[in-house]
Amino acid sequence: MRNYSEILLHEELSSSQREVLHASTRLEAILGFFADEIMPAITGITETRNNRSDAILTRERSESEIITRRQFRGFGQVLPIEDIERVIDIADSITRMPCGCRFMSKGLKDQRYCFGFGVDRWGILGNFPDAAASLETVSKREAKTLFRGYDTEGLIHTIWTDGTPYILGL
Repeated sequence: MRNYSEILLHEELSSSQREVLHASTRLEAILGFFADEIMPAITGITETRNNRSDAILTRERSESEIITRRQFRGFGQVLPIEDIERVIDIADSITRMPCGCRFMSKGLKDQRYCFGFGVDRWGILGNFPDAAASLETVSKREAKTLFRGYDTEGLIHTIWTDGTPYILGL
């Protein structure tokens, strides 16, 4: 996983991939994801550089094109708790962070239900010093305990890519 994610994170994207992610590498896209989705979930401030979603809405697209773009941009899958624990076992760094979806859909800020994998390894969190109190690196054991609690609450668990097949987090 380490080599796989390292290569994908820094790989130059094709022109069509750059159009979808509005970035030249996955690392740049992940920095945008933090700025556009995680920081608003932490601060409650929605004014960001979010040009990615706006660009997607600016013209009509065929259903096939929309599906292709979404599969590359951010493709998710529901996983049972046993598979979540397997993913946690192979992660080399786990960062717990506020959920952008909960903020965007319900206005709830600092709800730490999301986890990033490999994010802290490249010092991405250092680019967001204002977020330090809302981002925490957790051990594999802590992550499994948290997910078991979420499972008991009846929450579903999903894994997401950002620039498929790069795994961003749960």
